[in-house]
Amino acid sequence: MYFIKTSLWLMLLTTLLAAEARGIEADEVWIKHITVQGNKKTKSALILREIDLASGDTIMIHDLTSRIDQNENLLINTGLFNEVEINIEDWNENEQSIAISIKVVESWYIYPLPILSLADRNFNVWWVEHNHSLERLNYGVRFTYVNFTGNRDKLKLILQGGYKRKILLQYERPYINAAKTLGLSARVFIDHKREFAYETRFNKQQFYSDDNNLLFKSFKSILTFHYRPKVESYHDVLIKYEKTRIHESAADLNPHYFLSGNKQQFFEVTYSFARERRDSRFYPLNGNYLQAWAHKEGVGIFNDVDRFYTILAYAHYFPIRPKINFEVRLKGKHEWLNQGILYTGLDALGYGEDFLRGYEYYVVDGSDFAYARNSLRFNILNRNFDLKKKMPLESYRNLPVMLWFSVNTDIGIAGRSGFNEDNPFNDRWLMGGGIGLDIILYHKFVFQVEYSMNHLKEKGLFLHIRSDI
Repeated sequence: MYFIKTSLWLMLLTTLLAAEARGIEADEVWIKHITVQGNKKTKSALILREIDLASGDTIMIHDLTSRIDQNENLLINTGLFNEVEINIEDWNENEQSIAISIKVVESWYIYPLPILSLADRNFNVWWVEHNHSLERLNYGVRFTYVNFTGNRDKLKLILQGGYKRKILLQYERPYINAAKTLGLSARVFIDHKREFAYETRFNKQQFYSDDNNLLFKSFKSILTFHYRPKVESYHDVLIKYEKTRIHESAADLNPHYFLSGNKQQFFEVTYSFARERRDSRFYPLNGNYLQAWAHKEGVGIFNDVDRFYTILAYAHYFPIRPKINFEVRLKGKHEWLNQGILYTGLDALGYGEDFLRGYEYYVVDGSDFAYARNSLRFNILNRNFDLKKKMPLESYRNLPVMLWFSVNTDIGIAGRSGFNEDNPFNDRWLMGGGIGLDIILYHKFVFQVEYSMNHLKEKGLFLHIRSDI
């Protein structure tokens, strides 16, 4: 009996000493170890790098649930997994320790997809302004290997013909050192066109085409260095060489397309910083995102370009109630140095993700721009569907679906283009918006159907698609 009591006291004393040595308080626990399960391709070390939990960490007990939810979102945000479940496997009250298990269901990583894409800026321009002409389609093959070696690296090859001829070879490796803080990516891109936009009039791109000649030839070679000291912060340094030539017959249409002649080449150096604090990078509902760029085109090797500009973007997502959310997205650009007024490089509003709802048929050129996009969103469906054997790919048999109804209001301005005479939208504030339905599949495919109106009271139904492939 004496031996048993002595042993218990020794165990208690040992536990208290261990807790004291670790600085553990009564309302804290420490992580003894973390295990990873279900990853057949992805390296366990990479999964552990993508979370902000580690063996030996101390956590307040009342923060455990939120920290686990946060880290499940971090892993979903990699795009590598369709499902993530983090559980506490062993809670040792004597040691005040826990063991954590991470269970993942990996996504499908190899996408050998045929290309059938639009040559225009968006679906709406192709359907309405070009009468959904099949001649304006691109075709070919796109091969994407999302998790090439299990280190979240991506290999991409594009061979495209049709309206635009394109060859792209790209490899991205997020981590190249043992500490997993440094990464590298490289890209070679060749682009040939028989039609290209040579100027903007009435805020519409004007195209020049020739069925017998290639009018536009471009070559780009890009090398990017990545530095990620923490889970939420990213630093990139990009070095690019670009050479573009347009046909002699096209050079006379706009003498300001290039600085002089029909060709242009330059080196570019870009630094960018991003801070990711959203719960989801595909369709955020909470948190914020910040990104800043500093671009220098022309470094003294060639005299074709000499520009310097900066861009700042910020987004914030406010959960008002469990099924009501408010989104604010802000972005602005300012050009500090430009040796001449060139048409190239003035793509402000109406290009890519930088558009105002209701103005999808227009572009507003300018060296400077600023806009705010706002959405009040209401959740009408959040459900998982079991497709069973109807879906041949096992990783996609569990189908998570979210539907959000949105009320949208956008405002923006673009100016300092030098080509304002025939473009009434330049250098003036524009406002548009409407309502929409957002469809989110597998946490990473987003389809937005929106009915919007601009300041001219022009109305339309618009489709926008986003994915991470």
